[in-house]
Amino acid sequence: MFLAAVGFWNFLGAGIFGFMINPPIALYYMQGLNTTAVHAHGALYGVYGTLGLGLMLFCLRAMQPEVIWKHRPIWLAFWAINIGLMLEILLSLLPVGLLQTYQSVSAGYWSARSPEFLQTELMQTLRWMRMIGDTIFAVGAIAFVYFALNLMLRQRVARVAVRTDITAETV
Repeated sequence: MFLAAVGFWNFLGAGIFGFMINPPIALYYMQGLNTTAVHAHGALYGVYGTLGLGLMLFCLRAMQPEVIWKHRPIWLAFWAINIGLMLEILLSLLPVGLLQTYQSVSAGYWSARSPEFLQTELMQTLRWMRMIGDTIFAVGAIAFVYFALNLMLRQRVARVAVRTDITAETV
């Protein structure tokens, strides 16, 4: 699942959002606005962060192939991380970036980054909307850590129990 998400975020974050900000005319008006953060979140975490989580799962499976995994926490982690990241982008970063771009084109780049524009009621609301995605993303991160720690600690307890049985039988 995580490797499929890499393909999705590579297409959306690096492809679509990257193309949105990288043509020369777009760079002139958009560089350094929240549209750059849209591309950065989608491409950097969406691709490399998700790839890292997927590779970690491959390593955990290879290290202990006999262990039966509890799939519920990893399923929750996958969907919460990806939905949370998408909500961060769609509810906050992209709308703020597009409004900044409009302001940059109509009034100048300086205006799009000015406190007078960024501290408006609408911009404040859009920035706070990011908390929805952040919270869902955090639930996914906690679920992933829980899964990994549970896997490692469960194995440690099982090994101690096996060693105790072996020692008791040999005595």
